[in-house]
Amino acid sequence: MDEDERIKAPELQGRAAVLAISLVIIALAGGTAWGWYYAGPLGGLLGVLLGTAIGALLFTIVRAIASGQQFDEPPAPDVRELPPDQAMQVLTALMAASASGSYARLELEGGLLAEIAKAKNRAKTGDLDGAMAQLRALQEEHPRSPAVPLEITRVLAGHEAHDEERQRAVVTTISLAIRGGMNRLAAELYEKLDQDRRDKLEFDDVIWERLARVFAARDDSENAAACRARVQSTEPLPDDSMVGEI
Repeated sequence: MDEDERIKAPELQGRAAVLAISLVIIALAGGTAWGWYYAGPLGGLLGVLLGTAIGALLFTIVRAIASGQQFDEPPAPDVRELPPDQAMQVLTALMAASASGSYARLELEGGLLAEIAKAKNRAKTGDLDGAMAQLRALQEEHPRSPAVPLEITRVLAGHEAHDEERQRAVVTTISLAIRGGMNRLAAELYEKLDQDRRDKLEFDDVIWERLARVFAARDDSENAAACRARVQSTEPLPDDSMVGEI
């Protein structure tokens, strides 16, 4: 295991550090004074050793308590695949919850993320038309966010009557994700499609080439070759510096 991957114990900071150091100093001073008082210089030396042992024990206890409090805090979510507006909403809500000292009351009210959640809930209750009307309106308001067309693909899954609209949403999601640097999102959505739906995808050459490079970076030579085969132009395409696991 690499050194960067090892789990390191949290360092003491603030009041915990002051308390631990104070206890160590008191233990050393107390042990030395006690040993010197009862047995002179030799007793003082033994007192230093005893104080060191007690100080180390107290330091370990304080550090264990501080570490336990830090591990109780929930880890920050991975927002790398979210559009910038959604990522900012999530992080802002987490900061507000942290400031109030309660993660249980974490709420995301307002903004694109909450509106998508409302549409998703409407679809779950059977109001597909209402959910789609809301998502279409959101797509017009946020044309550069792949989050809305991605939710459309999920809401319309299994509804054959809306197959064409779902296919358009897939194309839009992958295109926006690739252009926005969210390559993992684009690749995972492509991988979930069956061959028939993949054949119906219509992208420009730049998107196909970038998608091919994404799969090549993931060591998926089969999908990389399939995407590169869809490139029509014989001219060199622009290099893409954003390819990677973003």
